[in-house]
Amino acid sequence: MNAKVETSGTAASGSAIDIVKLALGMLLALGSAVAFYWTDGQWPMWARVLTVLAGLGLGSAVAVSSAPGARFVRFLKDAQIEVRKVVWPTRQETWQTTLIVAVAVLILGILIWIIDMILSWIVRLLMG
Repeated sequence: MNAKVETSGTAASGSAIDIVKLALGMLLALGSAVAFYWTDGQWPMWARVLTVLAGLGLGSAVAVSSAPGARFVRFLKDAQIEVRKVVWPTRQETWQTTLIVAVAVLILGILIWIIDMILSWIVRLLMG
């Protein structure tokens, strides 16, 4: 495991400019969604969809330029590196495991059905 503790940048992460950037990014994304519904019937669908995509793109670009956005991008890159390290099962291992699980579920289902039939028979016998 690779455990890194970052202590630098904690004071600057809540700076006013970062809060403004995040708020502006959310405002752009939300404004594009509002514009999509506001222009219903006035603009063609392709123009409305492009408006939403542009608002989301601009909002994301502005939000990523903040310190929390940069940390999020770094997190995504680190996660991608970790996914490359995973040892994925082979096709044969996947099929064998799936078959074992399916057989186990079938056996348990049959056992529960048998127990249910026995209990219902006992209840009918006691109830008359």
